[in-house]
Amino acid sequence: MSILNYFFIGFGFTFIVDLLLGIEGIKNHPKMKGHSWGMKERILCIIIWPLSVLIFTLAFIKSFFIKW
Repeated sequence: MSILNYFFIGFGFTFIVDLLLGIEGIKNHPKMKGHSWGMKERILCIIIWPLSVLIFTLAFIKSFFIKW
């Protein structure tokens, strides 16, 4: 895998997260209050996307399958 592929996958993942964060239900969720999704967060997500995918997947599974 070349470095360009790595960044393109990170860009795609960040784009999907951007689309999900634009949904009104997610934007107004109590856990999202006070959190911003700016350019620094986007660039960091593009660079360390494997860790971002892992965190996102775990949070997604917890929110739908594990009820506290």
